[in-house]
Amino acid sequence: MGLSKRRKALITLATLIGTFLAALDSTVVGTAMPTVIGELGGLSLYPWVFASYLLAATVTGPVFGKLSDTYGRKPVYLVGIFLFLAGSVLAGTSQTMTGLIAFRTLQGLGAGAVQPVAITIVGDIFELETRARVQGLFGAVWGISAVIGPAAGGLITDYVSWRWVFYVNLPFGLVAAALLAATLTERSVRGESSGSRVDYLGISLLTGGLVAVLLALLGGGSGGAPSLSAPILALFFGGAAALALFVAVETRVENPVVPLGLFRDRIFAVAVFGNLALGGVLFGVSVYVPLFVQGALSGTALTAGAVVAPVSIGWPVASFIGGRMLLVTGYRATLLLGSALIAVGGALCVPMGEGTSLWYVVVAVFIIGLGLGFTSTSYLVSVQNAVPWNRRGSATSSIVFFRTVGGSVAVAVMGALLNASLGARYEAAVERASGGDADLAGLLADPNALLQPALREQIPAGSYAELAASLATALSPAFWAILVLGVLALAAAAFFPGGQAKDLVSREEEHG
Repeated sequence: MGLSKRRKALITLATLIGTFLAALDSTVVGTAMPTVIGELGGLSLYPWVFASYLLAATVTGPVFGKLSDTYGRKPVYLVGIFLFLAGSVLAGTSQTMTGLIAFRTLQGLGAGAVQPVAITIVGDIFELETRARVQGLFGAVWGISAVIGPAAGGLITDYVSWRWVFYVNLPFGLVAAALLAATLTERSVRGESSGSRVDYLGISLLTGGLVAVLLALLGGGSGGAPSLSAPILALFFGGAAALALFVAVETRVENPVVPLGLFRDRIFAVAVFGNLALGGVLFGVSVYVPLFVQGALSGTALTAGAVVAPVSIGWPVASFIGGRMLLVTGYRATLLLGSALIAVGGALCVPMGEGTSLWYVVVAVFIIGLGLGFTSTSYLVSVQNAVPWNRRGSATSSIVFFRTVGGSVAVAVMGALLNASLGARYEAAVERASGGDADLAGLLADPNALLQPALREQIPAGSYAELAASLATALSPAFWAILVLGVLALAAAAFFPGGQAKDLVSREEEHG
């Protein structure tokens, strides 16, 4: 694109604001959710609040990426922002858990466009050296939002209302949309190789298959022991069949949603598997560490936010360093360093229990944040440099897609493990903690009480300790899963090709 430096700067600012919007949503909403669940009820539905958002973002990411290759980045990005803002406003008005989950789904539809298309726009307007540095700048935005987000989310939740953590998205989104609309100019005609026909059959199969599989995972573990009922099995295997058919269709259509031919490129294939693991770690920490802090360590929304913030603080620090490091050492060294840090942080999470200090949790999640910063920057820049312009939108959104798939499945599986483990264990803890007192047993029967400071004050200290221990133990499988995913990320990084970053570029762009 023949854009002036001023226009490039303004476009970058617009996409940075959009990234800030997405970052605020993860840091503000994540720390407020234990309080939301405590007020609206339904701890067993806790995974749905996150999974509905992730599910929508997952299935639409590749679709928006393909549409951006066909119709341009600008219109797709703007549509995504307005869908996200509509979902945010409606989520703030929710009166029931069902309504909140539905509006979170609408937010996710918008997020499916905002994040991958913003990253793709930057990949379009900058060359390799500048692109790596700007991706580091994107990481710094996560750091700023990490400092503001958790603190603001906790303060708003504790002193105003959790509803305002959704409304806070509105001004940032409107500014980003207006700025991008005024500055980004794209070619009006796409190259023939990009195609103009959208693969609607592939979109339908991908969407239906992922929805069915993830609903089966969530439904099969909600409310107690895992269920293998006929409807759950039908959902799972029906979804798996749809995904298998999707793969078959994508090998035959002219313009696939997820170009399977890209998997022949070792860089892309390793990035996909690495991001599946990274997504599981990222969302596992974002969803279940706040629940652990507020429920098992008697924290508030503000405490949970302060403890989880180091994930997003470590991320931009490492992203900024990694964007420069990969130009010197190559992608593989940066990926190995980041993945090793994630595995170490995951190992530190495993022994966390009701007696763990808050500082210990802070150190563990900060190390994970550093690892995510090194790895995410390297994977994104390497893939963007390995494909030509007319496939960059699909390739970039596919990487974000598989990261979100990993997060969706991880949240679903961890939620099923939590519900299965907590049910009988919590009932036994209530029986021991109440000591035969029917009134106390009635107060303790609902685990949502552990997430509400006002109700916690009515629970005797000894009884609370018993219940907190049961919740901490029930969360242990989730922390083990984070460690396993960290090890898998390290294994994937080991398969990334060596060499200097400038040598691993698209041959089509070199000669085109």
